[in-house]
Amino acid sequence: MNPLFKDASGFVFDCDGTLLDTMDAWNALEEDLFAQASIPFTPEQIDEIRALPIQMGAGRFYEHGIGNSPEHVLEILDTALLSFYQNEVCALPGAVDFVQAARAANIPCTVVSSSPQRYVVAGLKRADIADAFTAIVTTEDVSMSKQDPRIYLHAIEAMDAQAETSWGFDDALYALKVMRETGLRTCGCYDHDETGTYEQLADVADIAIRSFTELL
Repeated sequence: MNPLFKDASGFVFDCDGTLLDTMDAWNALEEDLFAQASIPFTPEQIDEIRALPIQMGAGRFYEHGIGNSPEHVLEILDTALLSFYQNEVCALPGAVDFVQAARAANIPCTVVSSSPQRYVVAGLKRADIADAFTAIVTTEDVSMSKQDPRIYLHAIEAMDAQAETSWGFDDALYALKVMRETGLRTCGCYDHDETGTYEQLADVADIAIRSFTELL
């Protein structure tokens, strides 16, 4: 394990765009849904949707004229994405090796994700690292947004770790800001400019990387 983390009591990982290469699939679907909206979304509303439990996000899409009901929007999401997580998704470079190194160093790990538990578990199983996590916390399960600091405190408690010696890893600028509010040290994991440019992540986080291979 990298000496940078020698005192770490726990790691909190985002899933999409941090551990798993899913953002292109999500972006393609979201762009299609945003294009169908009868009321345009603001950038702040887009960030909010991405941080919400999926049922609430589906409700926001429906409020903007998309689908026949929130349940219909959920069906659209599942049809497009669940099979992708089960059969196609790949881990991002270095992610599996880094998680395995943390496990070997006895650093407990959790996942905090806005994606449904069924997506996250399927993707992590495909990457063969699902068993490496003490807990997989999704906004759907705990009814909290990733814009709520309590979701990270929940993950830290699940690991029996301390916030000030735990690290959070995320590709989203807003999530890194919330993690810092909880006292976590943070690593910005660059994936796409729309969730945060490398420069923006580096400005907010303790460290920024383009790949977990940099930390091995």
